[in-house]
Amino acid sequence: MPPIAVCVLDILQAPVTTEEKRKTLLRAEIFAGLYFEEKIIEQIFREVETMLNIEESAGYQRIFKKGIEKGIQQGIEIGIEKGMKKGRQETLRESVLKLLHKKFKKIPRPYVDKIKSLDEYALGLILDNIFEINNLADLEDYLL
Repeated sequence: MPPIAVCVLDILQAPVTTEEKRKTLLRAEIFAGLYFEEKIIEQIFREVETMLNIEESAGYQRIFKKGIEKGIQQGIEIGIEKGMKKGRQETLRESVLKLLHKKFKKIPRPYVDKIKSLDEYALGLILDNIFEINNLADLEDYLL
């Protein structure tokens, strides 16, 4: 029997209130996470958590709430980052098309469609080399 299982049994058999057992079990589970694999912790603690209704304890609720808040914050940050990347890409796309239209007056539809499908890196290459692109054949080198 893993030492953590012995610890859990000791908590269950301790002559303290159910609330004290919940608090102690929650702390034990947190510290167990520093040493044991998640699978072992899951196996040992799930049944005991159900027996003691640990989800109702204030400590569990606090940790759960913090986890939810952190997840929401990370989701917001990822969303902002993706939005900024999409905005940069759209700005690059518009700039490339505008400069190419100024330079060549007319750009065939297939070229425009291809430019619209390029990623940020490829668009940046075209923008960086706009003065070296002297004809549509030169542009094709960037559209491959």
